[in-house]
Amino acid sequence: MRREEALRDFLKKGDEMLTAREPLFWERLFVRKAEVVSRFRESLVRLARRCGERAKECRYLYCSLLRVDLLKSRYLTLIQAVGEDYALDPDPAEELLDLGDFFDELEDVRAELLQSLPRYNGKVDPGDVRKLTAERAVEWFWKIGFLLRFLLRVPENQEEIMAIIPEQFPRIVRWGEYRDRGETIFFYEEAPDREGERLKALLRQSYSYPYILQTRYLRRGEYKRISLEEKRMEYAAFEGCSFQDVSFAGAGLFGARFLECRFKNCSFREADLAMARFESCAFQEMDWEGAGFAKTLCLPGPPPGLGGEQKKEILAKEEQYNAAVFLCGTGQEGPGHHSSGGI
Repeated sequence: MRREEALRDFLKKGDEMLTAREPLFWERLFVRKAEVVSRFRESLVRLARRCGERAKECRYLYCSLLRVDLLKSRYLTLIQAVGEDYALDPDPAEELLDLGDFFDELEDVRAELLQSLPRYNGKVDPGDVRKLTAERAVEWFWKIGFLLRFLLRVPENQEEIMAIIPEQFPRIVRWGEYRDRGETIFFYEEAPDREGERLKALLRQSYSYPYILQTRYLRRGEYKRISLEEKRMEYAAFEGCSFQDVSFAGAGLFGARFLECRFKNCSFREADLAMARFESCAFQEMDWEGAGFAKTLCLPGPPPGLGGEQKKEILAKEEQYNAAVFLCGTGQEGPGHHSSGGI
């Protein structure tokens, strides 16, 4: 057997084993999600203490999984308080978040793969095992970030973030592989957007940076005759906002939230509203034609004007929405599955 053939066979079998164990990883993570948040908050408390000792001003938080630790089977998240130099900060304050016990299934597979190496007669080595399991560890790490994105929407889970970053700065938490490869999982800005000027500025920037509207948190904005058509606004949140003659046609609104908002003569035609939430909102003269509802939570009930098929995808209880987050996080295809693959 040549190296190419042996490696192809090894990778196929290894991928099948890891894929079979992944649901166990996600179920443990979801069942113990309160513990994940608790550990995260405890790490931030320690990080805040370090910032205070060093008089370090934090502008945003970055959480990264370092591959060098994976070589030693250490699943440690490095949380950095980054200063005014942002990604170029040469000396961030740092703290660790240990989530190693959530990767037990991956370690079991690693051990089995190492034991299987003799059958390949030296054509596959421990380095191939490390590479395969490290890649899967990174994928699972992104899933932790996906879940945290939803968990950090709860105000009591935000307290340490609010405390560590001064209120004059946006509260931003990034999650990924060091600073150049990550996504925003939490964004909150104290100042309201009463006249919509901040949203207009973001719209101008969105032509060069199409993801700039994702995860944004806009409060008490008054928006009239604004086009948000085809914009990428996944996980964005609008609280206490009013929309008049605003078009969300074709917009990506997966996981977005509208809290106590008012809509008049607005269009969500062909918009993606999977896993979105509408809570205590008022609607007048709406266009929902072709809007994609999938596991969408509407409280206290569906907005007027929806078609029968759209109403079937509306959730009316928080526990139903939590179950949808679980299904989405497993990466299962079907309604409510996020096209990005889990984050």
